[in-house]
Order: sequence, then structure tokens, then C-alpha cells
Amino acid sequence: MGDRGCGRLLGDPDDPHSVINPVAIVEVLSDSTEAYDRGEKFAHYRRISSLQEYILISQHTQRVESYFRPSPAVSFTLTDAGPGQTLTLRSLDCVLNIDALYLDPLLPE
Repeated sequence: MGDRGCGRLLGDPDDPHSVINPVAIVEVLSDSTEAYDRGEKFAHYRRISSLQEYILISQHTQRVESYFRPSPAVSFTLTDAGPGQTLTLRSLDCVLNIDALYLDPLLPE
């Protein structure tokens, strides 16, 4: 696996479609999995030493949450954004425009 600017990706020997050292994980929340994504799944993800940012995207409202930690020794801190706002994804070094994220590409301009 190649270097993607965040260090060398390490593949999971049991799953060729997964890496074991992600810097960021993005979840789109659904009604059936939201509690698990916020609870038990996030508890598992917090044990990944390479993980800097866990990003949750609501599918029902314009809301994106970022749980960020600069190092494994630091706790995750929450930043969220809604309509008309931007959210800096620090682990990816980019700014997310919330309105643009939720634009419906099938609606006429």
C-alpha cells in the first residue's frame, strides 16, 4: 500500500479492503446504527493509536461532528457545524462547507 501523505497505510491481513492505521474515519449516521456508531463503535475506534479524527455526518439534518485528538495521549474533543457554517477537518487539512455537503445534485440550480 502506498503513502497517501499521512504515512504508510498498513493493510489488514484479514481484510484486503481495510487498513489498520487510519488517521480519519467518516461515518454517515443512519437511524439503525447511530447509537452504535456513537457508542460501542467509537469506543473501539478510540483504541486505534493512529486515529486523529472521527467524523459523524447526519443524514437527516445539516450537522457534521468532528471528534479530534492530536495524539493518542490526548482525549478527543468535539467540534460541530450546521447550516451556513464550515468545519475544519484537522486530520485531513481541509475545510468542509456544510451547505455544499448537503446540496442535492438532482435539484435544478
